[in-house]
Amino acid sequence: MLALLADPPRLVDPTTPVLRADDLGLSRGESVFETLRVAGGRPAFLDLHLERLARSAARVAIDLPGGWAELAHVATRAYGAADGVLRLTCSKGAPDAEPVGFALVTPVPPASVAARERGVSAVTLTLGVPVALRAEAPWLLGGVKSTSYAVNMATLRAAEAAGAEDAIWTSTDGYVLEAPTSTVAWVAGGRLVTPPADQVGTLPGTTAAVALALSPVPVDVRLGTVDELRTADEVLLLSSVRGVTPVVRLDGRELGAGPVTTAVRAAFERAVLEG
Repeated sequence: MLALLADPPRLVDPTTPVLRADDLGLSRGESVFETLRVAGGRPAFLDLHLERLARSAARVAIDLPGGWAELAHVATRAYGAADGVLRLTCSKGAPDAEPVGFALVTPVPPASVAARERGVSAVTLTLGVPVALRAEAPWLLGGVKSTSYAVNMATLRAAEAAGAEDAIWTSTDGYVLEAPTSTVAWVAGGRLVTPPADQVGTLPGTTAAVALALSPVPVDVRLGTVDELRTADEVLLLSSVRGVTPVVRLDGRELGAGPVTTAVRAAFERAVLEG
């Protein structure tokens, strides 16, 4: 189901072209997006996603139009009550035109459900930067959810070539950053640890904001080394569509889905259903 941002938002056929060939989102990657779970006909945690969409748009100098909450609700109502994935996208538009916004709702991919339930294998891969660089150099757009995902997808292909399903980015000075499409957390010493997004220039996770607040153990937001990650009791990835996903193998080491990950995953799934 495709809906265009207008006054009021209007539904169009999903095959309808909505961007011009000279749109800056296409030619230069200047567009931002958010991906949300849809459950019971409602977009989960919509306010958190809209706040992040606005921050991303400001960083890419997109004059974000209003009406996104209504657009999200129009699209999800048209989709129905089944579980789904809502993607909100705002492109900067053509040089002589206004930004273009649209919402697309699709079914949850079976692979995402399988990953959530069975876990994924992962490898650590360098992002090629020191831990503080992206926070100190905002023009690198660390923490921005833009559609410039070529590096993210290339990373996942490299992980697949290494026999894994996902990757965890690390810094050149030995710290944990994030995954290409997820926030990273791990259990060490009876505590749940995740890197501070503002210090390392990573994307502030909406799923992490909800899920970590439901943790049965204390949560530490701090820098963590790759060595610490590799010896952790549990490792988990947090993203909107997959939710809380256990890393069952990291760099060849078997982990399995531990009790903290299992508890956080169950609590987060309840929160999604409750809206």
